[in-house]
Amino acid sequence: AETATTNFRQMQAALAEQRRPADQNTPEEGEPKATGDKPVTKKERFSYAVGMQIGGDFKNKEIEIEFGQFAEGVKTAYLAKERLLSDVESKKVLDQVWKDYQDREKAKRTSMGEIAQKAGAEYLAANLKKPGVKATTSGLQYRIIKDGEGAPPTKSDKAEVHYRGWTIDGNEFDSSHSRKKSSTFGITQVIPGWTEALSMMKPGAKWEIVVPQELAYGPGGKRPKIPPYSTLRFEIELLSVIKGSAPVVKKPVTSNIVRIPSQTELKQGAKPEILTKEQEA
Repeated sequence: AETATTNFRQMQAALAEQRRPADQNTPEEGEPKATGDKPVTKKERFSYAVGMQIGGDFKNKEIEIEFGQFAEGVKTAYLAKERLLSDVESKKVLDQVWKDYQDREKAKRTSMGEIAQKAGAEYLAANLKKPGVKATTSGLQYRIIKDGEGAPPTKSDKAEVHYRGWTIDGNEFDSSHSRKKSSTFGITQVIPGWTEALSMMKPGAKWEIVVPQELAYGPGGKRPKIPPYSTLRFEIELLSVIKGSAPVVKKPVTSNIVRIPSQTELKQGAKPEILTKEQEA
């Protein structure tokens, strides 16, 4: 409900900045222009811009409004007229409309998610039948376009790559080629499908991979170009491997018992000692 009322409050506050008593209107301002006339003065342009902003927001959210009552509500707030709805009544209807909007959006996401998952599964099934395409146990599909040489990168390494990425309907959403510059990623700093593929590729190799949505961006997608539950296709060329530092292996903490000498023993030159298993027993 807070978001639903924000536009009204913003509009009221913005209009208040332009507010002045009616008896201060100058003759040059004249009578209100007829609907459809192009706004000319600062006040006219501001009023039109505010209406465009709020109207566009309502349209995008598919919130229906009655223009006559909308204008009356603006006048009521702006001119401090007697209200036709109480605060309680206003809040109730705003809450209802906002909840309706949220329910619509949730239903849309659910429907789009189901459609995307079905389309992804069908695409993967068809792609697996193509010559040269293999699949891993995780569901990642790959086709070797060009072999490489040497050792694949490990999880502590970085990979310098050229790549292109498409949604399964053929829309290219990213490309290092379009930027005319290779990209470098940590092997574990990319989507799981990339991590798995790069870990199998040798320097110089070029692969085409198809990444199931659960190994890509999953239910969140990556807006605005990658919708939720999107299966993705990539062409990746591993240009080089940048070796990383080997992980530091920490020594395990021991449970040895240290014997501290008494004051008398210390005076006699005794020192603290680590007891052996036999001495502990």
